[in-house]
Amino acid sequence: MTQKNQQTPFNWPVVSGLLLITAIPGIPAIIIVALVLLGAGTVAGISNTINPQYFSTPAAILTHGFSGAVFFLTMPWQFSPRIRLHYPKWHKFAGRFAALSGCVMALSGIWMHLVLTPNDLGARFIALVIMSVAIVGAFGIAIWSVLNGQIVAHTKWMMRAVAICLAAITPLLLGAILQVLLGSWQETFKGVFGFYHDYDRLIAMAINLILVEWLDKRRVKVLDESKEGVVSESAGSM
Repeated sequence: MTQKNQQTPFNWPVVSGLLLITAIPGIPAIIIVALVLLGAGTVAGISNTINPQYFSTPAAILTHGFSGAVFFLTMPWQFSPRIRLHYPKWHKFAGRFAALSGCVMALSGIWMHLVLTPNDLGARFIALVIMSVAIVGAFGIAIWSVLNGQIVAHTKWMMRAVAICLAAITPLLLGAILQVLLGSWQETFKGVFGFYHDYDRLIAMAINLILVEWLDKRRVKVLDESKEGVVSESAGSM
């Protein structure tokens, strides 16, 4: 391995963390897509565990599941500086698939909701629409930025887009925390649980975006300090 390769971090903590988080919906999505393609009752004891409506109206679930699986397999690697620097063609190719699959996943989520629960058009559905539009918008800005050579803006908007996508998973953790803290007083805090159920995606979006902005500022600060250190060492060696 060259010295240049050694100096370029792979960023395993972020890549592996995203793989682990996105595996929560990603792996089940792969299994569900496979079962729906095989047909109802094909795999005894397993096919019966998923929603029977998936087999009667498969288009929405197949689109959502397949795009989710592609997103799970391509998106985490976009955050590896070593891949981005040393395999730029692969980075661009996989990045296109990640962004496109993210947008399809977001929009097909609305489609799937309308197919499976067409009468449920309340606050939870509105939150889903807002999140889906935000995902498409963030990926759109990220793509527009890179096409115009604005790499820093591209990186930031990719981070924001992924943060919004993960708002579909964050409620699992938040819900577990809420259950631990207030589970014994569900009747007393019925309003809190009801509000959370309706707006959990929007709450998760806000938390994820705040976290991403904090991480980005911290990343920029570390880079600036690193550059200052290199300049100081160069000046001292003169």
